[in-house]
Order: sequence, then structure tokens, then C-alpha cells
Amino acid sequence: MKYLIHLALMFALVGCDPTPDIDENSGENASAPAADAGEAQAAAEVPAQDAAEGPKAVVIQFGIYEATKKGSIRESSQTNTGKVLRKPVLEHVRMRDRIPLVKDTYFGFQYRMWNLPTEAMVKRVMPLRSVLIHPEMTLPDGSTSTGWDRAVKGIVKSQQIIGFDGYAFNEDYELVEGDWIFQIWYQDQKLIERKFVTVPPNQGETATTAETE
Repeated sequence: MKYLIHLALMFALVGCDPTPDIDENSGENASAPAADAGEAQAAAEVPAQDAAEGPKAVVIQFGIYEATKKGSIRESSQTNTGKVLRKPVLEHVRMRDRIPLVKDTYFGFQYRMWNLPTEAMVKRVMPLRSVLIHPEMTLPDGSTSTGWDRAVKGIVKSQQIIGFDGYAFNEDYELVEGDWIFQIWYQDQKLIERKFVTVPPNQGETATTAETE
């Protein structure tokens, strides 16, 4: 099943759906992966506001994660599999955008947003959209899925949002090879796009560090 992961900071790791819960292959309200000193500093430095430029975003970490706490699976009408994984705790393992097709593999990226609209500054959450485009998979009921587009909430803190989006392979039918494209949108503006390529297990050892905004 798919899991959508949405960390307390606004994480979304998906196998089924990306949002505060992890669809039975994704997770929401997952604990954000620990950031190293450089990432923590980057997250703390908020550039001066320039309303004319609009929201800005950057990827600060990506790759494969390990679930130190898998969380609980619940029913959800908003995910492709009908299930969501809530409150998993994830730990970053390695930077990599070639993902081996192995069950119980979690992958995704952490991002930072700033230069948020004025109306977001006075609220705790900012409405965003999480979009996933993945290779076609056939679900147990015979239907097919190529991704989703759903509303998520960005948690605003210190005039910025630190978030996570990703996916977890929990079922054999999710192990499909090809491009997995994650996007975060604010209204009609795409703020972040990160692509991963899923490959057979013996081809997933080549790590890369390229980032795509």
C-alpha cells in the first residue's frame, strides 16, 4: 500500500498519498528527519521579504530514509489505497535520487519555503498542494494510478515553512520502475519539484546530489 508522510513540520512521505498522514504507503505527521548543522543553519536564516518576488523554496535534504517508528495505519478516503500512515518517525540514511525497488523503502525530500505572502504570516498554516506523478501501477481492485493532487497544510514558523514530502513502498504492486516526480504548489505557482528514479535493486547504488527546484 502507499504511504503518505506528513511530518510535524509539514512532512509528506507517500506510498499512497502525501500529506500529514502517510497513506498506507505514505505518512502524515511524521517526525521530521534530523537535520545536520548546515541544514539547521540554513533553515534558521530567513532572507528579507520581497513581496514582489512571491514565495521561494529550496530542497535542503533528499534521498532514502529509515522509519525508526513506523506509526499507525488508518483508513483514508483521500488516498489511492484508502489507507494512511500517521506519525511515523524518519531518519535520513543517504542522499540518493536512484531508488531501489525494495519493499519498506522510504524516500523523499525536505524543503524550506520563505518570502511567504503577508496573509500567511498571521496564520499558523498555509494552504498548499502536494502533487505526485508516478509510473502507472495497478491497484488490488484492478484500477490504475499514476499519482495524485491533494491539499496539504504548511506549518508556518518564524516566517518560513520547513516541510517534507515522500513515499514508502509497502506493497508489491507499488514497485513500479520509472520517474517519480514530487511537486509542492501554492495556488497556481509551483514552488518545488523533485524527481526520483526507481530502479531494480542491483541498479540503485549510484547516489547523486543534484537538486531541482
